[in-house]
Amino acid sequence: MFPVLGWILIAVVIIFLLIFTSIIRCLSPVSFLQLKFWKIYLEQEQQILKSQATEHATELAKQNVKCFFECSHPKEYNTPSIRDWQQISSLYTFNPKEQYYSMLHKYVHRTEKSESIKSKEGDTVIPILGFVDTPGMHTTADL
Repeated sequence: MFPVLGWILIAVVIIFLLIFTSIIRCLSPVSFLQLKFWKIYLEQEQQILKSQATEHATELAKQNVKCFFECSHPKEYNTPSIRDWQQISSLYTFNPKEQYYSMLHKYVHRTEKSESIKSKEGDTVIPILGFVDTPGMHTTADL
């Protein structure tokens, strides 16, 4: 008797999650094809960011080691500030009035250097963006 109730409970939960996921996707302000583009964009952005970050970090490390052994001062090396890293590492929220695909995209297209890109009125978190947390995908905070 109890195993049957367990299987019924599992089936009910699975059916509920399927219905919930379907409703959320139907109500999403993002179309299926735009969502596919968004996924491709984020994958490419993460690959390029990782590559550029690796290259930049390697050059900075080489410069610092060289200065250490030569007992010299390093030349100025442009690296994003902590505030810049924090802004692109925050949770992305979708706003149908602005077409950005990530916090980095939003950060690069801000109008003023001092402008904050944090969430504002009209932004919504889209729960169907599961590809953001899929294996192999990393946030900028993982770099």
